[in-house]
Amino acid sequence: MSQDDKIFLIVGGGKFGKKALDYAKKNKYITILIDINPDCYCARHTDISLNNIDEFNRQKFKPNCSYFLNRDVEIIYKLIPLLNPEYIIPVVPIHLMASLVTSILNIRPIKFTPNHRLAETLILQGNKELILSHDAEQGVVYLSYAKFDEICPDNCTGPLNYCPNFKRDKEITITQYLKDFYNSNEIYNIKKNDEFNIMIIIESEQIEAGLGGLSGKQVNFILNQLKSDLNVLIGLECNVIVGTTCNCHGVVNFFKIN
Repeated sequence: MSQDDKIFLIVGGGKFGKKALDYAKKNKYITILIDINPDCYCARHTDISLNNIDEFNRQKFKPNCSYFLNRDVEIIYKLIPLLNPEYIIPVVPIHLMASLVTSILNIRPIKFTPNHRLAETLILQGNKELILSHDAEQGVVYLSYAKFDEICPDNCTGPLNYCPNFKRDKEITITQYLKDFYNSNEIYNIKKNDEFNIMIIIESEQIEAGLGGLSGKQVNFILNQLKSDLNVLIGLECNVIVGTTCNCHGVVNFFKIN
């Protein structure tokens, strides 16, 4: 493997995982696909199976080759700094960025809980047309230009300004809406009001029609910055707001650190 070889990290081995795998092969990435199910749909479409994290030495990877790792999603917290992937493709039914944040919180002597108060603030004060669903007790809010009974096509490009699938104007992207709501234009920001608020709003990039991914560089930056700030904020009350968005959809998790 040369320094020019780039890594595609896919989290989830279902139908959309296969779409990501096909894209990675077509564009000659070294691909790592993770799924907790050893018999997932994508497992048989990869070239090599790996048994554990000890095998993840970048220098051993073959160019334009795909690898399957049968592990839980939590393993990617350890893999990201090892692999330095260009893209991380979350195709699992969880909020991956929030899962990475909780991985950091779990390895520190920090007590954290879902922040239902901040979730309710977005639910009550946010644009009702954009709030798809929510679970305030669990501190999570879902936003979308699609309605609850609408399913976006697999090949959607997420166009600006107008949704041709549901014939709907889009005055602002979900990404920009959240940034405006929290007055934060950075992917990572820390503010002090009555308490500290760490705000993470990362945008999923449109890689091709129907396929979005997170910048590995941005994810690495966020995780390193969060680890650094938590060392300073230990013992102080703090909130962490984690949003992943695109033009049309978004999910936000809220945590309170005691």
